[in-house]
Amino acid sequence: MEQFDTILFDLLVKHDCVIIPDFGGFVSKRVSSKIDFDKGIIMPPSKHLLFNRHLTNNDGLLLSAYAERYGISYIDAEHRLIFLIKKLQKDLIDGKEISFPRIGLLKRSSEGYYTFLQDQSNNLLSDAYGLKDLEFVAVEKTLEEENQAEEIPAIIETKKKPIKPTSKNRKQFIKYAAAACLLPLMLYTFWIPFKSDFFKSGLISSSDFNPFYNKEKGAYLPSGSQYELQNELLQEKNEETNEIANEQLVLDEDLQAEEVQSEAPVTTKAKSPYSKQFIVGCFSVEQNAINFKLKITADGFSPRILSGGELHRVSMGSTYSAAEFNSLIASATEKGYSGWTLKQ
Repeated sequence: MEQFDTILFDLLVKHDCVIIPDFGGFVSKRVSSKIDFDKGIIMPPSKHLLFNRHLTNNDGLLLSAYAERYGISYIDAEHRLIFLIKKLQKDLIDGKEISFPRIGLLKRSSEGYYTFLQDQSNNLLSDAYGLKDLEFVAVEKTLEEENQAEEIPAIIETKKKPIKPTSKNRKQFIKYAAAACLLPLMLYTFWIPFKSDFFKSGLISSSDFNPFYNKEKGAYLPSGSQYELQNELLQEKNEETNEIANEQLVLDEDLQAEEVQSEAPVTTKAKSPYSKQFIVGCFSVEQNAINFKLKITADGFSPRILSGGELHRVSMGSTYSAAEFNSLIASATEKGYSGWTLKQ
C-alpha cells in the first residue's frame, strides 16, 4: 500500500487527472496565489483536488506506472491492482476512512455519498516546488508622519476682480471693429465688377461673394434628333459585341466541360477500418512497446502501436468489421493474450 500511495502521489504531481480503475478518479485544478491580509501571509499557487467516483474507465496510466515501479508485466500489475481496489471498496462500504498519505482522506456515508478532504500540508503543484508561505507585516503610520500631514498649510483661493474697460480701450476696440468692417467691403467692391458677370447679366448670386468659387464652362450638346441617332448607333454596336462575347463564352464552357469529363479519374471508395482496437499492452517507454510488438508479430499477428499522451498502447491489429474484430480477439486469446477494447 505504501508503494501504491507513492505512485499515486507522483502521478498527481505530473498529471491533472489520475483514474483508479473501477474505483474513481482524482481531478486537480490550479489555484493562483492568495494573500491573507488579516494573518499577514502570502500563499503560493497550488493544486485543488476533487474526487469523482464516476471516473472508473481504465486509461492505462496507473497500470503502466505500477508495472514500471515493481518491474512486473502489465498483466501481473493488473491482477495486483484489482485485489487492492477490491480491498479499498470493502473498507469504504464498512464505513472506514481511507487515508492517502500526502493526498487526503476519503470517506463514504451510509447514503452512498463520498467526501474527500485534501491534505493542505503538501503542495501538489510542481511549478510551486520549494515555495512556502511568506509572512509580512503591514506598515502603519507613525505619529511624526501624522503631525507633518497636519502642518501642511491650506491653499486659499482668491478671486480676481474683473478689469473694467477704460476710455482708451473703448477707442481701440472701435478702431479694430471699423477696420474689420471696411476690409470685406473694399474687397467686394473690386471683386464683384471684375470677377463676376453682374454687369453683363444683371444678376447676382451668393457664389459671387465666394472668392474661391470657380464657375463651370458651358458644354455644347447636339440637338435632340442628332443625340437620339448617336444613342441608337451606340446601342446597336453594344448589342453586336455582347452577342459575339456570349457565343464565345458558350463555346469555351463546352470545351472545358469536355476536358473535365475526359480527365476525370475513376474514384473508388476506400474501405474504412473498424472503430475498435483490442489493446493488449500499455507502456510509458516507447522501446518496451516496440519489443512487445515484435513478440506479437512473431506469433503471426499484425500489431500496431497507438500513441495517446505519454502512453504507448499496443493493439493486436486493425480490422474492418465486427466479425473480423471478434475473430481477432478469439485468436489472441488462444495465444495467451488478454487485453481490453479501445473505441476510437
